[in-house]
Amino acid sequence: MSDKQDTVILTDDLIQPFQMAEAGVRGRLVRLGKCVDDILNRHDYPEVVARFLGETLVLSAVLGGALKFEGIFTVQTKSDGAITMLASDMTTPGHLRGYAAFDPDKLAEAEGAPSTDLVKQYLGKGYIAFTIDAKDTDQRYQGIVALEGESLSQCMEDYFDKSEQLETKLISSVEKRDGKWRAGGLMIQRLPSEDGRIFNQDAHDEAWRNAEALVSTVQSGELTDRNMRSPELLYRLFHEDGVWLHDPQILQDKCSCSEERFFRTLQTFGATEVEDLADDGVIKTDCQFCSAQYVFKMSDIVGADQGS
Repeated sequence: MSDKQDTVILTDDLIQPFQMAEAGVRGRLVRLGKCVDDILNRHDYPEVVARFLGETLVLSAVLGGALKFEGIFTVQTKSDGAITMLASDMTTPGHLRGYAAFDPDKLAEAEGAPSTDLVKQYLGKGYIAFTIDAKDTDQRYQGIVALEGESLSQCMEDYFDKSEQLETKLISSVEKRDGKWRAGGLMIQRLPSEDGRIFNQDAHDEAWRNAEALVSTVQSGELTDRNMRSPELLYRLFHEDGVWLHDPQILQDKCSCSEERFFRTLQTFGATEVEDLADDGVIKTDCQFCSAQYVFKMSDIVGADQGS
């Protein structure tokens, strides 16, 4: 592999899995550059909305990176505040997309009432959910937790601690540097012993507390610094305990929408519904994620439905 390729892989748009075997800790580091910049600029959201969406993209990657099969990992919020919904997903092997919905009037009001609790200030009351869908099967798993935390990352961290009994430390950062969006996230989780027993509980507990403390020292700028490679950051944090790096997973700004998918969806509608959607016999559909537009003739949809 050339030095140029190596720099691209180890700097931006990747998931870097790692493990500290002696400490019983596993984790993933996510770095987003052009990928998050393209997604956020495509929608031209107000800055605070873009920051929250950037965080959901980080969460989709850092959590979706655990998938060992073909599928989709989705992170979505629904709430009663200015930002009513955030949605992002990662489709294996690493295709990211996302969009947000917000009320401009409520957003202006929220910006006029500053608070240290940004989740409460801009999202209000609601929930954050993550969904795992396995490709070509009916297997589906969903977890839901209330929007109670100073960040979306903290909400997800609390979910793992309370619902999965899996001790987790999760941090993220979204910044705009020199006019370009960048984002990053770091998650560690405590591994149970393989046989369900821990021979030295005190040492195991101490190793986890130490790993948590080290993650807490990470500055937000370090997660988004394109000049700091993933191995460099992980080595600086965990070299005393020994950190093993697995192969990184590349991330891309790529939507899963297609003309065929929209066509199939329209076919599920009744003839009356299709007619209501049509304008002069034509139906125009827009993908909320990537803004792609697809145009269909009403006669093709109704005719295909009748012929099936």
